Amino acid sequence: MDALYFPSLSLPGAAWTNPNLLYFDKIGVIAPSGNERDLFDGPTRMLIEHRLVQPIDPQRYALDDRGDELVIGHLLGIAPRQRDHGPIAKIHLGKISYTSFLQELLRLGMLWRSNASDWLEGPSWVVDYIMSVLATRMIAHPELKMSLVTDQSFASRLITGTSDSRRVVRRLKLLARLLPIGPEATIDDILNFRQENRQELKQFRSLVEGLILRSRGELDGQNEFEARIREAERLRDHLVDRLRAVSSRNYTELALSISNVVAPLIEHSLYSVGAAVGGLAYIILKMAKKSQQKRDIMSERLIYSALAVRRFAPQSSDSLLY
Repeated sequence: MDALYFPSLSLPGAAWTNPNLLYFDKIGVIAPSGNERDLFDGPTRMLIEHRLVQPIDPQRYALDDRGDELVIGHLLGIAPRQRDHGPIAKIHLGKISYTSFLQELLRLGMLWRSNASDWLEGPSWVVDYIMSVLATRMIAHPELKMSLVTDQSFASRLITGTSDSRRVVRRLKLLARLLPIGPEATIDDILNFRQENRQELKQFRSLVEGLILRSRGELDGQNEFEARIREAERLRDHLVDRLRAVSSRNYTELALSISNVVAPLIEHSLYSVGAAVGGLAYIILKMAKKSQQKRDIMSERLIYSALAVRRFAPQSSDSLLY
């Protein structure tokens, strides 16, 4: 299961990125071909090297000459409601060089050349809308099969009305709440955890996607969705406690019981042997019950979340400031 991040070239910080890396196989970023050092920050380049992040050139997936006319029409329609240019944003020329609306936006003064090579500037409301258009076109392409993800509220608002808009908001909220992962986690930690728990991740995904679609109304649906998240958190925490309980294997008790059997054998004390064997059988039975309990726990679809909490939950208050 892959995702497409927008609107920026580089991914956000670890607090946002790590939970999504635990969930998605790969995260795509909308990027033209070019020198990665000029396009991405250091952490994103490292994720690209580990094949957790994939740059995707929009030229192949976002080309739509007819739709380009609608882009111009929409921007001209909302322009009168903008009091001034507002904040200025940048967009890489390679993201839209193939579109038919580029020259028209330059002619209208909605975009202009930046001092930096291969970059354009314009009002943020123009650049933000263009990026939302590219993102929605790309996820609609049959070859990509990706879900949209974003960390910026305006980006979620811009795609409202698309088939993926509610999923974007709800999925991100679920992952942030159910996969709390501290910034100390390394790329290798994340890769190893996913590899070790592939089946559990598959079960967890089915639960998350089901929760996203379960509540269909707007206001009432949102309240119901929040209630489901709280219940999922409660169950996840309960699973963490159960895991902690069954993880203590009583090896010390087992070793003592075995020694209690061996010593009477050496001394040829059959009565003592019988008592010790009974104690050993009790310990083995208790361990067998714990093993069965653990198998039952591992079958829960929320177990991936519980395992992630045990492995990755922030260990100090300093992590909260990361």
